[in-house]
Amino acid sequence: MAEHSYVTTVRWTGDQGTGTANYRGYARSHDVLADGRPVLAGSSDPAFRGDPARWNPELLFVAALSECHLLQYLHLCATAGIVVVG
Repeated sequence: MAEHSYVTTVRWTGDQGTGTANYRGYARSHDVLADGRPVLAGSSDPAFRGDPARWNPELLFVAALSECHLLQYLHLCATAGIVVVG
């Protein structure tokens, strides 16, 4: 069986000059990095003082589940001879 390795880096970009000196004094902004891919702008959910224009972990989790479901469905269709075009 083939070995798979996935490496990402999360870099916090939300220091507003005082670091995490207090809860309201820093942004939740961060970048998600992986070799050869565009930077993904992340933050926490707006309910937790995050930037609504950036991806948050909850949205990314739901997207990952949706992608897995889609790809499994396409695989099952391909192996069953069902042609999906859209």
